[in-house]
Amino acid sequence: MDGYSKLPLNEPVFDLAEVVVDSTAFNNWLNTNYSKLQPKNMKGSREHLYYLLSSYVSELNKNDGVILPEENDIVLGTLLSWSERLGAYGANLFYNKIKNEKFEAMPPLMEVSEGIKISAVNDMFKIESKVGHWSIKFPYYFMIGEVKEFNADNGMETQLLIISTGAVKDKTEVGRSQSTLMLIYSPSNEINEFKNYWLTRFEVDSKITTKSIGVKNLESVYFYNKAALLHKEISFLPSSDGSLLVAYLGMEGAYQQNRQHFIDFLMQVETANK
Repeated sequence: MDGYSKLPLNEPVFDLAEVVVDSTAFNNWLNTNYSKLQPKNMKGSREHLYYLLSSYVSELNKNDGVILPEENDIVLGTLLSWSERLGAYGANLFYNKIKNEKFEAMPPLMEVSEGIKISAVNDMFKIESKVGHWSIKFPYYFMIGEVKEFNADNGMETQLLIISTGAVKDKTEVGRSQSTLMLIYSPSNEINEFKNYWLTRFEVDSKITTKSIGVKNLESVYFYNKAALLHKEISFLPSSDGSLLVAYLGMEGAYQQNRQHFIDFLMQVETANK
């Protein structure tokens, strides 16, 4: 977990007993019902899986000081075995690290865009662009929900990465959530057009004054939607090879608890400037 704080792991959604019992029941339920699930109905199951995974990682960290054991782990193996089947990218890389040696290796089940590569480095994901000279590393228990390339409505070529952090308790009615990290890159050097387009898409006023984040001389635009309890924070990163931003979205409570991982994420972004 090099470069990432473990502080957000201090308040898991579930305790160990709940994780063990629920993981078993959830595995049995998926074995019976998975074939009936449609892609649009997998979101809830995928999120619940990562609530369990995040909570279990918190327990591993508390007891052993690690987030990924070196040997087979039944609970972790069970959870990771479902991750890609429920729509999360790249989890097979870590399932294969801790699976029972009697089981076959799991191939990648989610197709990744041609211009982006996903790999595993110890207990971290590494995602790198084959065309934009950017890369990022983050802990394996973060959920990769989207990796794609497309032309935005303004015509800009775009690479998009959407990640969910570990799950924590929040102030919503449900009482728990993951926060969201987004990395968006365009090879265009029209930075003002890039900024205005994405601030509009995030429904953030471009006139909001930026404030220093305290790392890499970076600044961010911050907006809080009180009615929705949703915090948004966006930082535009310098790059000599295009335009790039990192956005952080979190619900009240989760935003504060996970914000250190927004800072950590920014510190881990490598661009053409370095």
